[in-house]
Amino acid sequence: MGKQKLQPGEHGEIFLQETGPNKWRGRTRLCLWDSSEVWVSRNAPTDDAARLKVQKGVTERLTAARGSDDLKPTSKVGLACRQWIEEMRERSSWPKPPILPQSVDEYERVIGNHVVPHLGQRRLNELTPALCQKFLDSLLKQGKGGKNNMVTTTRQARNVVNQVLDRAVVHDALRDNPMRKTIAPSKVKPVPKAITALEIGRLRRIVRSWEASREGKLGPKPTGHLRVAVDVMLGAGLRIGEVMALRWGEVNLSPDGLPTLAVEATMTDIKGQGVVRQGKPKTEAGMRTIILPPFAVDALNSIRPAVTSAEMAVFQGRLFKDGRNAGRPVSTHNLRRMLRTALELADMKGAVHPHLLRSTVATQVARKMRTADAAALLGHAIDAGITGRYYIERLRLAPDTSAVLQAMVEAGDAEAAREAAENDEVAAGAPTRAVAALR
Repeated sequence: MGKQKLQPGEHGEIFLQETGPNKWRGRTRLCLWDSSEVWVSRNAPTDDAARLKVQKGVTERLTAARGSDDLKPTSKVGLACRQWIEEMRERSSWPKPPILPQSVDEYERVIGNHVVPHLGQRRLNELTPALCQKFLDSLLKQGKGGKNNMVTTTRQARNVVNQVLDRAVVHDALRDNPMRKTIAPSKVKPVPKAITALEIGRLRRIVRSWEASREGKLGPKPTGHLRVAVDVMLGAGLRIGEVMALRWGEVNLSPDGLPTLAVEATMTDIKGQGVVRQGKPKTEAGMRTIILPPFAVDALNSIRPAVTSAEMAVFQGRLFKDGRNAGRPVSTHNLRRMLRTALELADMKGAVHPHLLRSTVATQVARKMRTADAAALLGHAIDAGITGRYYIERLRLAPDTSAVLQAMVEAGDAEAAREAAENDEVAAGAPTRAVAALR
């Protein structure tokens, strides 16, 4: 009589054999899911116990991860991370990428700084929910008592390892993702901040004074980029990357009709390439056209060349003598550096940063108009459910906030001028009081 033909997942008759006093062995043939056959053997003190152990062994073999050509259950976490990063890097170059290159750079940084040092030498089949939770807890402990509480880093690390282990499940190197059973710290919600009208006026005076102070000195001539960029951020609520990515073809300053600018790109830092112009904003909702207030129009006109082209950067970097850097926009790093320098000279170091101007614009528009208007101006998506996602064509033109923002800047200029006049009056009165004291 020939052997019984087994189908994948089936096992044959369980044979029991007494091998000594209180010693029994159970054996059976098992057909795995790929149709290959193996023997499952277990020992126990009794025949019933041996039978139960064999049945349990069959279940374990059928549910055990076997891995793929690229990844095995015994592969190390470091290898799984490297393979995942390489896949993400490849997908970031697709025509319509599911992930951006700068996001891959950030994932790689988290893996290199935190995941590999803690888990890199562990094998995939060694990972348990307890071990993964211990890893997250250790990251949080690093931040206790320090300036950085490591909450954001811990959440990033959990997200990255989740995706790495999900890929291991796809490759059958794991049957379950142990990181999904862990507890992550709650997200730290930032407290929105905005600067006052007086501070807006001070900032505009500072950047103009800084530009004027560089006139006639050795070195590159002032370009006016800082004061104009500050006014564009105050007049349109743009991210600093969106400002630096502007081209003259996206700016309409014609006196006939409403002056506008179109947000169609952003500047981003990509590993191996430096700061490059990404041909789309941070999000799809970021594609928008904004009506500019007069002060922003005046600022842009002040640096507009006599002859422009659609592809010419609004904030164009300086040319080297050999022609290098032709057409390249100013980097966000350089603009931030200029702003820090101007603020330090005015003893306002750390008082203002580009994103604070964006939140100030949003706060002012929300107070004078509606929160939805502020969201549309900033390029934030508004969830309108199924109807909004599939049936309503999105209006690319942001609400007209130019009057509100013009009034905000004019109020700031007036307060800053009043403060400056008071300071001049105090300074002028000081010598008079000194003479009177001598008498």
